[in-house]
Amino acid sequence: MKLLYLGTGAAEGVPAAFCHCPVCETARARGGREIRTRSQVLIDGTLSVDFPPDAYWHSLRFGVDLSAISHLLVTHSHMDHFYAHDFVLRGYKYAHSMTSGTLSIYGNAEVGKVLLECTRREMREEVRQGISFAELSAYRTQEIGAYAVTPLPARHSKAEEAFVYLIECGEKRVLYLNDTGLLYDEVYEHLHGLRVDLVSFDCTFAHRTAGEEARHMGIEDNMRVKRELECVGAVRSDTRYVITHFSHNEAPLAENLAKIERDYGVVAAYDGMEIEI
Repeated sequence: MKLLYLGTGAAEGVPAAFCHCPVCETARARGGREIRTRSQVLIDGTLSVDFPPDAYWHSLRFGVDLSAISHLLVTHSHMDHFYAHDFVLRGYKYAHSMTSGTLSIYGNAEVGKVLLECTRREMREEVRQGISFAELSAYRTQEIGAYAVTPLPARHSKAEEAFVYLIECGEKRVLYLNDTGLLYDEVYEHLHGLRVDLVSFDCTFAHRTAGEEARHMGIEDNMRVKRELECVGAVRSDTRYVITHFSHNEAPLAENLAKIERDYGVVAAYDGMEIEI
């Protein structure tokens, strides 16, 4: 499985759209890997986790074929993770010779509602016929293309049932933990005895510890989850750990993230980073 981290920033991006704090000004001046767009990961070129407002820019910056995405897992309906407006352009005169003629979108009930709300005014029937939506249920594994996908409840929103995902292909497993705070006990129970090859952590708060009921995590929270995963036998000595979804408020500049990498044995994702398991 090849994971391409297209966007590694939180909702506001880094630099934040309307912000002129020292961190954002430094990121603007440095450019390059200091620029972090909204969260999106592409697996094997065909399965996307989330589809942010920056997806079009991702396609230009990293040479990604958006029409090749045939399956889209959505963690939750917040705009920075699901920008459904773009799908009115997936067909008709707006898109010719697409690599995949169909796109299947998966998520919770609110994701389905947002899809309808955002496309109601402009979606042509010719385009709608190529797009489907399936509502997922926590802990119920679905065969999605070449993958077995299990939605797991995230500690993120009281307004909807947000998901994190266990994604399996052959003998490889990825545990994708955006957006969430500390995991629920029943999630660990479900993962008991599984061998996960890569854990992708929400690390929105970087060095700051988020706390028991927070909607995101920092690195110490990530390590707490790692220890719990070790206790249930879900990870092993060669499991890889990636941190992502950084907020500008926590100064995710290169030198600060490099220290976290050294101190905690993780990889800090950047826009355009590819990792294979």
